[in-house]
Amino acid sequence: MSNAYAKNWDSQSRAGAPVSPRARPVHSQVGTIERLRRRFADLPAPVIVYNKSHSGSRLLAQMLDDQGVFIGGKLNESNDAMAILPLVERLVEDYYPDYHALWDQEWPTDLEALFVTAMMEHLAGYDGHSPWGWKLCETTYIVPIIAAVFPEARFIHLLRDGLDVAFSDHVPPQARFWRKVYFNNGDIQGWRGLSMTNRAYVRRPHVYNALHWMNSVEVGRTYGAMLQERYLEVRYEDLCQDFIPTSRRILTFMGQGADEAALMRRSASVRKGAIGKHHRHRRQRRQVVRLIEPTLLSLGYLEAPSQPTLMWRLRERWYSVLREAGKAWDRLRRRRHG
Repeated sequence: MSNAYAKNWDSQSRAGAPVSPRARPVHSQVGTIERLRRRFADLPAPVIVYNKSHSGSRLLAQMLDDQGVFIGGKLNESNDAMAILPLVERLVEDYYPDYHALWDQEWPTDLEALFVTAMMEHLAGYDGHSPWGWKLCETTYIVPIIAAVFPEARFIHLLRDGLDVAFSDHVPPQARFWRKVYFNNGDIQGWRGLSMTNRAYVRRPHVYNALHWMNSVEVGRTYGAMLQERYLEVRYEDLCQDFIPTSRRILTFMGQGADEAALMRRSASVRKGAIGKHHRHRRQRRQVVRLIEPTLLSLGYLEAPSQPTLMWRLRERWYSVLREAGKAWDRLRRRRHG
């Protein structure tokens, strides 16, 4: 685990840490996180769904909505909480992956105002006592902040086979925000011959999508491990193939009983056809496996490591012969020069 991730969970004040120059903070007796925590303390603990985009979280959000969970007053067609997005973008662009400056006594005043505005817009139409939360994929990258402000919040991390996600196109890493989402660095200009342009993305979207998936999954699981009992991993494949039992498990994790009739109605509309779609892309699939194989193996999405090709074995054998020849030449030269 990187030191930056570890620092994201240290809520103690850090003297001398840098503060964003966007607005001068106004000092008070309590820090910003504590002030925000108190501001929203009367609300029930929220449930937050995060995941790599195109992992099927719309189905999960629909299930929660069916069960009476308020998921937002400002949603797009995928049930993403659009009111939360400006907050995610600001925190990621200015701070991620190292939030240690925000554990100080005060945030920049405009950042605190943005947090309040995002929550109030998201809660427009909320009754104040029903279960509530949101689904927004890139919440992945601000989990430490949300966990600090809502100390009883529950987090659901939806996982999907990276081989399938690789063939679900999204956006290229052109903007600083997306470069951080892909590579944890907003200043990166290229990676292993890949440029950060839309034109490059269109040529090989499966490569970029696979890298995006890998980073999102690994960041989400790292933060999730720190949440301990407040964190639940759910497989998209389980949600589709065993919708009702998986939904019950999610609702139990939230401390909520299931509306069985609503589950039955939603179950009738669940589609399973997108599972395993990577098999239709054999050549590109091999490229994807080479990039993200360790993560796929760790999650059980590959049963066994891939085997080296004949060409790879011959090349490695040739390199081995050259290395041994070089060592033999060095020994001979040392003997000659005594």
